[in-house]
Amino acid sequence: MIKHVTHYVLRDYQCDEPSTDLFEMPTRESAPEYFDNNIAFTCLLPHPDGKLYCGLTAWNTDILYRFDPKSKQFESLHYPEISERFEIKVHRSLELASDGAIYGATACLHAVDQRREAPGGALFRIAPGADRAEKLCIPVERDYIQTISLDDRRGLIYGQTYPVFKTFVHDLGTGRTDDLGYMGSITHISAIDDDGCFWGTWHEVAHFLYKYDPGTKKITWFRRSVPNAQADSNRMYAGAGPVDSMINGGDGFLYIGTCGGSLCRLDPKTAETTYLARPAPTARLPGLVVWKDGLLLGCMGDDNNSMLFAYDRENGAVHNLGPLVDSDTGLPLFRVHDLRVMNGNTAYVGETDVPGRSAYLWECTLEM
Repeated sequence: MIKHVTHYVLRDYQCDEPSTDLFEMPTRESAPEYFDNNIAFTCLLPHPDGKLYCGLTAWNTDILYRFDPKSKQFESLHYPEISERFEIKVHRSLELASDGAIYGATACLHAVDQRREAPGGALFRIAPGADRAEKLCIPVERDYIQTISLDDRRGLIYGQTYPVFKTFVHDLGTGRTDDLGYMGSITHISAIDDDGCFWGTWHEVAHFLYKYDPGTKKITWFRRSVPNAQADSNRMYAGAGPVDSMINGGDGFLYIGTCGGSLCRLDPKTAETTYLARPAPTARLPGLVVWKDGLLLGCMGDDNNSMLFAYDRENGAVHNLGPLVDSDTGLPLFRVHDLRVMNGNTAYVGETDVPGRSAYLWECTLEM
């Protein structure tokens, strides 16, 4: 169960009537408070150095921070020193390599009328112990990167792009990028199975599953998807598919949380998905991790109705661990976006898309 919940404020933007022009990027001149302080925590990554690395949405391009769980302090990693103005987000794109390096990628929010001005999202690397990132390349010209998956053993980074839903493979050893082309669908985040194959979704309506084999460099296009795929699509943003989270469970299966709030199991040998549970009567399940004792830990929910759950893979039991509400102030977490665990029983949840205020980093002490 959740023993205690608290939130940490990096920037505290507040407004009574939030309104932004969906077709115009804000500037420091047009909306200074909004431009500098309205942020979201979109991506989290624990590191062996004991810090939690945070990818943000931030219009001023200050999109990389690390959080010290001991001091409860945030430290900027100075991304504006290397950014261009369209790099305003690290969406679901922080991955840890075995040598302690962190790989990431930048996403965007500009409209199509600015597409020709924007160079494209970048892959970047944070060296172990460094307080700054270095850019590696722009894998796909003009398009930005919503999510990446690192194959550390083969030295490959898989990425999915926006607004054109492409998939690419970048070889860290050679610096070569293979553009696998338009998929018509995109996951919130994907996973790599035990054979090293990358899984994603394709087709604008059906959102079928596919896998890419780096050994053969071929894609297998399946005519199968997660349950309720079409109905659960478009919940994240226009055109996006039904997969909200995907992880390798370490037991031969991939586990998927859908945008409709269902938990499923994918057999990589057959591409068959099995419905496991709907942990709560709410949409979105973007955070899912392998926890302990055969359990999966997940976060789900939005509209001030977010919660944590544990799923027991041995007996199929779902444990509702409680709502994500600050234990001292009563403030509810508005919408979950990512979940990570540190030191066994401390969960961190990234919050996003809050109307009327900036989003916060949430810390939850757990017991099972």
